[in-house]
Amino acid sequence: MEENISRIDYIRELIQDCRYDDALEMLQIATDDEPDNVEYNYELARIFMELGNYSSAISNLELVTENTRNHLLYYMLGEAYQADNQIDKAIGAYLKATMLNEKFALPYKKLGILFLGRNDKISAIEYFEDYIKLDIPKEEKDQAQQVLNRIKE
Repeated sequence: MEENISRIDYIRELIQDCRYDDALEMLQIATDDEPDNVEYNYELARIFMELGNYSSAISNLELVTENTRNHLLYYMLGEAYQADNQIDKAIGAYLKATMLNEKFALPYKKLGILFLGRNDKISAIEYFEDYIKLDIPKEEKDQAQQVLNRIKE
């Protein structure tokens, strides 16, 4: 590791180069030194998500969100919960993301999809309608409107 680069920057370079094994090794050492470090746990979560180890990603993201209130982190946590088939927790994380940033469109779409999957058409309609009101590409609006039209039939 170069002397003028921080540990976390070096780890991020490893991740960017898809050298996950090396990054995991460095992160293990780093978290042994600083187990509650938000940046290290976030980077671990990113790697675990990439590798499909969702339960580990969830553990790290839960630690990160205890200390950091950020809509993107809650969205990522929702993605991990959803991938791990913890749908109730995914919905909760996506809702938290919308509360932290009402203009962040992605969790509205996810909520619409999850509620539709539960056959909760009223909630699905609500979140898809919220989604199309936000600043999203026209193609996305058109697709969401088609879904809404089908749900309302």
